[in-house]
Amino acid sequence: MWRQETTYRLSGGFNLDTTNLQEGVKIPPAAPLAIDFATRKAVVCKNVAVIEAAASGATSIKVGKGSFAYVGMFLGNGTQGVTVSAIDKTNASYDLLTISATTAAISEGTILFESAADGGTTVKNKAFALNYAWTKVEAGVTVTAVGQAYEIQEAKLYVPISQKDKYNLGSRFMFV
Repeated sequence: MWRQETTYRLSGGFNLDTTNLQEGVKIPPAAPLAIDFATRKAVVCKNVAVIEAAASGATSIKVGKGSFAYVGMFLGNGTQGVTVSAIDKTNASYDLLTISATTAAISEGTILFESAADGGTTVKNKAFALNYAWTKVEAGVTVTAVGQAYEIQEAKLYVPISQKDKYNLGSRFMFV
């Protein structure tokens, strides 16, 4: 997914905050992480990729499988936000999120980030690093964080990374 010789892993592990993560689910490599160095905690930055356009006023959106969406989360794109009220995972091709009505259309391919409020303008957890390896969510789990990587191939990523995450990750990470 990236040039391994450019990888810089941060010292030690970080305790994974498993709040709103289903036990047994695996966090893939290159998932964006918010890191608190003082407490040595890591939080997965939850993003979803919209796989079918949604018109203005839509009350549901189709997102890619394997997202970390949960009921009650706020999703945003920087200019508008929605609240997730239900998730239907029965379709093999996508997950259907029931949401509060959109104020504007959402294009296919849009990456929505977990926002701090229903306005959708502010990221809830600012990405600082990427996850290094597959990590199973369970009590007491730790993650290894990547502090630098170049030539990250976005098409090969298991989870989407929003534009806000890329901005927060800074020049230590190069996406192609």
